[in-house]
Order: sequence, then structure tokens, then C-alpha cells
Amino acid sequence: MFKRPKGVSESDPAPAPEASGARAAEANPTQTPPDINPEERDRDNSGTRVITPSYQARKPPVRTLQSTAPSSSASVAHAANLHVGRGLKLEGKIQSCDSLVIEGDVQATIESGTLTISETGDVRGEATVDEAEVNGKFDGTLTVKKCLTINSSGRVTGTVRYGELKVEQGGQVSGEIRAAEDTKSDDRQETARIGSKSGNGDIKSDATRSDSNENGTRTASMI
Repeated sequence: MFKRPKGVSESDPAPAPEASGARAAEANPTQTPPDINPEERDRDNSGTRVITPSYQARKPPVRTLQSTAPSSSASVAHAANLHVGRGLKLEGKIQSCDSLVIEGDVQATIESGTLTISETGDVRGEATVDEAEVNGKFDGTLTVKKCLTINSSGRVTGTVRYGELKVEQGGQVSGEIRAAEDTKSDDRQETARIGSKSGNGDIKSDATRSDSNENGTRTASMI
């Protein structure tokens, strides 16, 4: 059987539920509900999680058109240079060379634009070049169309044809040495002799005659 506590009469009304709720509200301060992620809210509402994919805009590839006009570097032909290093030995034939530098031992037939023989260079054979500078040794036939320079340590032996000759003090050159103009004069003399031996007793009137050097020999070249 339910017993009423002491001090409480039957006339005292029971506390109203609203009052107890008010006292509980006063005891616990009001708290702000946490923010809910929109995706979580959508999941709570519909029961299905909605995922919104994110896209990143892609930039179209940029293509650079190359000019069809030839570049200046491509239009200029590369120089053909050859360097024979110290201690190397080379035998054979060297052609179509713009610049040839020899520091080693070479025995060959050479056709080059410029020829440079260093102090350690030793060349044997035949060479036809535009210009030559000799600091080492050359033995053979050397034809230089323009300028031949023999420095103090240079030694040239054999048959030498040159357009211009420069020999530094101490440089040595020996053998058959002739200027290019003398060679052309000999060619004209040889042409005249061939013409007289061919059965043509008289040289044609349109032939050009020239006096050669100081010996008074008359030569003619056929046209």
C-alpha cells in the first residue's frame, strides 16, 4: 500500500509536469545543435546518401606551330673540320676538309681548305690546300694556292708550290721550291711545245704570245 510521506497532506497538489520541465530547462542551459552536413541531412531525410561529384575543368592542349621557313642555322652548312691528335697515326686519303689540324703522324694525300701542322705533327705525302701553317715537319709535295707560312720550328722538305711564302726566322725549307706564277709559265711553255710537235708548223694567228721571264724565251698558249 502506498504511504504518503510525512509532512505532505492530501490537499497538496502534485507538481505539474510543465514545472518540472521548466526546472530541468533552467538547470541545463540551451545548447545550439551542431551544424549538419548537407550530405548528411540529405541522407537523414531520404535514407540515401547523396554524393555530389566535383569536376575540374581541363585546359585544352596548346600546340605550337613550327615555322616552315628554314632557320638561319640550317641554311648555313656545317664546317668540316678534322683534328688528328697527338700520338695518333693516320694513313690514307683526306678530302673535302675545310680545316685540318695535325698533331700526330700522318701519311696521306690531303685536299683541304687550311692545313695546320703543330710542333708535334709529322706529315708525309702530297697535300693541296688553300693555306698552310707549318710548325712541325712536312716531307713530300706541298701545293699551297694562297699563303704558306713556315714558323721557327717548321721544317719543309720536298717539292713546294706556293702563292705567297712567309718563313719565320729559324724555319727551314729545302727541295724544289717554286712560286705558283712560275708553274703557270711552265704550263704555257709546255702547251706551246705540244702544239709545235703536233704537225702544226705555224701557230694560229689568234694564239696569244707572251715573253717569259728574263731569259727571253718566247712562249705561246693555244686558244
